[in-house]
Amino acid sequence: MADNEKVELYNALKEQGWTPDKHFRDYNVDELKVLAVQVAMANAGNLEDAPQPAAAAPPDVAAAAIPVRDRDPDEMAGARQNSNTELQPIRQDEHGRVWYQEEVQKPAFPKPRGRRVLKTLESEVVTQTVQAGDYVETFEVEGTGAKRPSEVKITLPSYQVGIYKDRRFPFKIHTYAGREGFDFFEVNNYYGGAELVPADIKRVYVSNVLCYDIRTVIRAIQTEYRQLQLQGKA
Repeated sequence: MADNEKVELYNALKEQGWTPDKHFRDYNVDELKVLAVQVAMANAGNLEDAPQPAAAAPPDVAAAAIPVRDRDPDEMAGARQNSNTELQPIRQDEHGRVWYQEEVQKPAFPKPRGRRVLKTLESEVVTQTVQAGDYVETFEVEGTGAKRPSEVKITLPSYQVGIYKDRRFPFKIHTYAGREGFDFFEVNNYYGGAELVPADIKRVYVSNVLCYDIRTVIRAIQTEYRQLQLQGKA
């Protein structure tokens, strides 16, 4: 499994224009993970001492034709919960950022909120009672009669945190009212788990969403890369 991951990382780096300075066998998975992040950031000129390959878009951006358009001013918070997941891009803005969820700020004054209406067919309910010793339990089970239409109305939230991917960074960014942070789970996956994330990387809340502070994540990766350079491994 580790060998497969090493091959995938190595090939992905070369596809982005990275030139190795030693043989494949002399790299390990951890080094290649660090280099993968460094190359993504170096493409945008964020690092002075990292390799400078030709710019390349993230795979999810390059592989699909994502429409370029402005945010819909009538977008309602929670309106896409059943029709779109956070893994599916919905648009690309004029700056090349790919949006997975629109930012919808809480209105300055109370106004009507949207509702999701779920329609279904329900059967009549039959009650059955079972006695076990001193305990009597009652169960409701589906009957055999004709089904009748029913609907459930769910009030949508009044605001929504935005999620987008910037070509300069390897992690999705959550944004709301000017606050931003890297996706909590993507950073955890990069380090191999929350317990392995360096202690100097700060956690922040973007509205009600737990994220990692962008500056401290970048600083930690830069430090790790420089240490590898000093050790002659990068």
